Amino acid sequence: MCPDTAPTTAPGSFPLWFAALVTAISVPFACWVVLFVIEVALGGSPFGEEIMRSLGAMMFIGIPMSLLVMFLLGYPLALLLRRFGKLSALTVCAGGAVIGALFALASSDNIPVHEVDPQLVLFAAGAGLFAGIVFCLVAGIPFRRPTP
Repeated sequence: MCPDTAPTTAPGSFPLWFAALVTAISVPFACWVVLFVIEVALGGSPFGEEIMRSLGAMMFIGIPMSLLVMFLLGYPLALLLRRFGKLSALTVCAGGAVIGALFALASSDNIPVHEVDPQLVLFAAGAGLFAGIVFCLVAGIPFRRPTP
């Protein structure tokens, strides 16, 4: 039996690979929704040029990049945590936030840390935290321990 097809912690949950796929698609979409709300709140048109450009960027850059990061870093982290018996919502969400922040630092044009925009790092860490939450919800990883 393949280790990824073993039952997860909650009944009715999906395998980890499926949770990784859903998460990788949902994170860029959620970021786009945030940008959409900000643009409309600042008086922009819901179908303006900026909204359409960001939608295109999300589809052609955001989703492939998110899939790459998820299946190179996030999914192996989840498999490793499960193998060592440490798979929990806390470890997955913390790992997602760290991966997001590190990805922002690694993809920055300004490699010296003192020149990196801290807002970008916080936004990426928040996106990683969101990814961890979505992953846990889809995979059925509980957010609190069952009481005896």
